[in-house]
Amino acid sequence: MRINWGVRIILLYTSFVVFMLFMVYKCTRQHYDLVSSDYYAQELKYQDVINGSNNLQALNQKIVIGDAGDSYSIQLPVSGTGSPNGEVFVYRPSNAASDFKIPVTSNQISIPKNKMAGGLYKIKMSWSDGQKNYFDEQSLMVK
Repeated sequence: MRINWGVRIILLYTSFVVFMLFMVYKCTRQHYDLVSSDYYAQELKYQDVINGSNNLQALNQKIVIGDAGDSYSIQLPVSGTGSPNGEVFVYRPSNAASDFKIPVTSNQISIPKNKMAGGLYKIKMSWSDGQKNYFDEQSLMVK
C-alpha cells in the first residue's frame, strides 16, 4: 500500500499537534520553587542588606563557619558592647521545604547537621549589636 503526499502531511501535522499537547501537559505538571514568596517586599528592603554588608566589612573581621562534629558552628565577629540579636536563615535553593531559621542570641551559633540533607545551602546571617545592623551570606556544601 502506498500513502500519497496528502495523507503524509495530515499524519505529520497530527503527530506534531499530539506532541505539542503532550509537552503542554508535562509543563503544567512541573513544580517550581520560587526563591521567596514575598520577593517584591524583600526587594524594597534590599538597601538594608547593602548597609549591613558594608557595616560588616568595616569591622575587618570574618565570619567563621566550621564543622563541629554533629553540627556546623558559626562564629560571628564581636562588635559593640551589646549582645547580638537577629537570625540565621539556612536557605536551600533546590528545595524550599528544607529552609529554616535559627535565632541569634550570642556570637556562637550552632546548626544541627540532622536538619540538613546533602547539597548546597546558602547561609544568610543578619543581626544587630544594638547600634548597627550587619549582614553576610555564605555558601555551605553539605555532604
